[in-house]
Amino acid sequence: MRLISLLLALGLAWASPLEEARTLYRKGEMAGVLARLDPLLKGYDPPEEALLLAGFAQYRMGKLEEALFTFSRLVGTLKGGGEALYGFGLVLRALGDPEGARSALDWALRQGYREAEGILNSLPPPPAPTPKARKAPPPFRAEKGRFWVGDTPFQVQGVNLGVALPGRFPAEFPEEEALYRAWLELLSAMGANAVRTYTLLPPAFYRALYHHNRLHRDRPLYLFQGVWTELPEEEGYGDWEGPFLEKFLLEGREVLDALHGNLNRPPRPGHAHGEYTADVSPWVLGLLAGREFEPYSVEAYHGRHPGRTYRGRFLEAAANASPFEAYLAEVLDRLATYEWEAYGTLRPLGFVNWPTLDPLRWESEASHQEEYAIRRARGEKVEPPKPGFLHEEDTVTLDPAHLKPAPGSPVTLFAAYHVYPYYPDFLVNERDLAPGRYRHYLARLKAHHGGMPLLIAEFGLPTSRGIAHFHPEGLHHGGFSEPEQGEKVLALWQDIASLDLAGGLVFALMDEWFKKNWLFAPFEWPVDRDPLWHNVLDPEENYGLLAATAKGAFRLDGRPDEWENVPFLLREEGRFLKAHADPEYLWLLYRGPWPLRLHLDTVPGGVPVAEGFGAEFYLEVEAQGGRLWLEKGYYPFQELDYGLPKTEFLHFLGPTKPGEGPFVPFILEPNRRRTGRDGTDYPRILYELGNLKPGQDPEGARDPTADYALGEGGLLEIRIPWGLLLIADPSRRLAWYAPEPIPIEGLRLFLPGAPPLTFTWPTWEEPAFSLRLKPLYFRLREAWRGVP
Repeated sequence: MRLISLLLALGLAWASPLEEARTLYRKGEMAGVLARLDPLLKGYDPPEEALLLAGFAQYRMGKLEEALFTFSRLVGTLKGGGEALYGFGLVLRALGDPEGARSALDWALRQGYREAEGILNSLPPPPAPTPKARKAPPPFRAEKGRFWVGDTPFQVQGVNLGVALPGRFPAEFPEEEALYRAWLELLSAMGANAVRTYTLLPPAFYRALYHHNRLHRDRPLYLFQGVWTELPEEEGYGDWEGPFLEKFLLEGREVLDALHGNLNRPPRPGHAHGEYTADVSPWVLGLLAGREFEPYSVEAYHGRHPGRTYRGRFLEAAANASPFEAYLAEVLDRLATYEWEAYGTLRPLGFVNWPTLDPLRWESEASHQEEYAIRRARGEKVEPPKPGFLHEEDTVTLDPAHLKPAPGSPVTLFAAYHVYPYYPDFLVNERDLAPGRYRHYLARLKAHHGGMPLLIAEFGLPTSRGIAHFHPEGLHHGGFSEPEQGEKVLALWQDIASLDLAGGLVFALMDEWFKKNWLFAPFEWPVDRDPLWHNVLDPEENYGLLAATAKGAFRLDGRPDEWENVPFLLREEGRFLKAHADPEYLWLLYRGPWPLRLHLDTVPGGVPVAEGFGAEFYLEVEAQGGRLWLEKGYYPFQELDYGLPKTEFLHFLGPTKPGEGPFVPFILEPNRRRTGRDGTDYPRILYELGNLKPGQDPEGARDPTADYALGEGGLLEIRIPWGLLLIADPSRRLAWYAPEPIPIEGLRLFLPGAPPLTFTWPTWEEPAFSLRLKPLYFRLREAWRGVP
């Protein structure tokens, strides 16, 4: 409690509620502390100091569950340092979890918080490992359209655990048990009853889950454990059989050993390793094999193995099963056989699927060859589909219903689909799904699978400025503020729940900076540095319950407070300009004549606007709206057509160099023109990425769709995502250019009537980031626990 003691002693002049709470804490009036802090604690992102005071007050009053949640908010967002970990450890010890307390106190001590040492030394020694014994099957079944725990039906309310912190790729896992424990406590407090991992996580995660569930025996978190696989070599055209199959099965057997606390895995690139001693098998509700399989890989397998079938000890492929369905039956059967022979237990099994491979047929989703034939018949001069990596959406299927338990087998099966409302195109275009496309699609999927439980293993919507696909009912792939995300994801959950599906797993725990989307990824380079900065244009980086943002990020509100220590780029009578950079945005603060007209120079070339100054971008902002244009030769797309009306499309050019103008809008084409099997045309959708929108960040949250805010006295605050300026890697100051991105010293800016200005920023090798809970967390908490 070093920080709190210091603050109390110094009597620092904080805002009134905090100041009063500190005084009351010193007097030992804990109820008064909580009463003063209550208004602050109701926000999405309370001050760190308020959470620390509240956590220790709750602990001292014996409100241990409340204190556990409060300290989990700190530890799970990497706030509060050693003092928060110390409080977390005290609460876990008081609740009767010495091993959970040990993980928190040990981390606190390694952070230099010496007060943790005495408590740590007082804990009893860890219990000796118990011998592994054969077990009875856990009381889990997947049948009659749902999961069962014993004789009780169980609807999954879960979360997918992507755990890659900013600056890390997905296999660079956190190693701190207390961090995983705090995340699990937060999810449990939200009302989640299940979590899913895509691959084997480090031993610390399973220890955290074990101790969490031992403490919360009445409301454990069940686990859906994934067995990950990449595609075979040659981008999916290799063979899934032979050595590849054995490697896939070895991964599955090691996963099962780890779940039973019986694995010592040596280090291996791209894999978690260590000694797995925590037996979490009593809470593993299901095993999920594989990934979203690409249709071309499935089709290639069918061509190599026509007529393949399978009948095993626990599972078999139905007579009408495809070769790849038979392959998956073998994978699951052999894993079930291994767990039964090694541990005497079994659990529900499934494989990962998605609408691209669903067993339903959609008239709006023609194949490339079908579209080509229809358009040629109309007289369009279209190119025939090229062989190779054509991603078909409705030509190949994987049907979980074609896998069956063998006669007398105790194994039960479930169907698991990743279902988002905006993809594939049939979810946007299929007319007889409207209105309520998402719900109606789920209803059809459920009807097809009959009594097989249907788990929506991923669902969600991202909080990004960019939009990668438009949906006619507003459920776009991106383009939502954080409050909007909360409302719309809740509506998706309500569709899942009201259809009485087996449940759903929201995607995902946190924003992950390493991820990529097809529309925005081409402008990020090099790929090995992608996790070092946050592309707020990219929907894939912004699905989380936990927002991962730049540390100390400004709030877009049109106020000058946060800019006090930022130097002026320009200061003259009647106007000034400041600039600031972080791993997400270029920020500008301006006061002066309206509208603001500003030219920006990033790379050689550009529109000549002053002597020695060529601009690639032109920014204009008025009270009601703004735009960012870019130089025509620097625009990475070209408008082409097939010689007939309504056949236009944007062709990606690849790396570009600027010419000398003119400036043009930054247009993207998220929805490409499609032609259905019946000849219906579905027109393309364009939007202007450079259109700037006024707005403000909500208190304690963010609206990434807002680009600028107006303040008092004509003050203008602007933030521009790095991707919008074609900065390929801000961490090294690399800019988009042909034949490849080039290093730049910074940005040059030109305001009419002033000399050119230069702004640069420090590079970095580790991003400074911050975590916080988004409004989505609290909306799900209301729905799942009834807690406002």
